[in-house]
Amino acid sequence: MTDISKFIADVQRIVKHDRQNNSGKVNFDRISRDLKSLFCRMSSCPGSLPGAVYYYWESEYISVSIEPENEPTEANLNKLAGMLAFLNGSDEYDDFISSDDWNEISALVGDESEDLPIDVLQDLMKVLVSKSAY
Repeated sequence: MTDISKFIADVQRIVKHDRQNNSGKVNFDRISRDLKSLFCRMSSCPGSLPGAVYYYWESEYISVSIEPENEPTEANLNKLAGMLAFLNGSDEYDDFISSDDWNEISALVGDESEDLPIDVLQDLMKVLVSKSAY
């Protein structure tokens, strides 16, 4: 099982437990902290960039959802998995990341660039350039 597959399975387990403990209904607000913690823990990228990427995903896809009781949907979870893969230097799930997402991620990397080790920054920038996001 890849790290990204494990991440998805762990998210699904968090959702399942929340559903079991709350009459079959998920409330994203209840699981958000656990999801962010999991995302940041599973990221190999140092610093605050993983948290910033997670916050972007949550505000862009979850906060505006017309069905918050169904979040994270499979599509939104796949986007988050793609963002985690990017931070971990993998191209798994990058098909789920839109060009707008790449542009926003590029801006986040730029904002955090001073705090990233140069080798990590170079690796992230290579991917962003290949995605025409920088």
